[in-house]
Amino acid sequence: MSFNEVKSKAIDCIKKGNIRHVARDISKNMFAAGDFTPDEMALIIGSCRGDCYTVGKHHFLDAEVHILKPKGKYDGLYIKFFFVEPDIMFISVHDSDYKG
Repeated sequence: MSFNEVKSKAIDCIKKGNIRHVARDISKNMFAAGDFTPDEMALIIGSCRGDCYTVGKHHFLDAEVHILKPKGKYDGLYIKFFFVEPDIMFISVHDSDYKG
């Protein structure tokens, strides 16, 4: 899947309310904690360009993990997610300086 397809799919999932969060320490997920609304998260993801994006394999699931490190207004934010149809699964949304 290309970066533009990933970005489009992520925004589509968010707009449809198909959002889940991986169960873990909530301090690693500012979105799950309520620091960002779905509309804000869609805007943040929409602001990302290809140079903000990397992809890799999940450490135990057979899933591609997408990582965004936005620039500009959201510089320093780290967003990590994967897809489980029909949902987007957020692993973490945190400040990249997080030491947890």
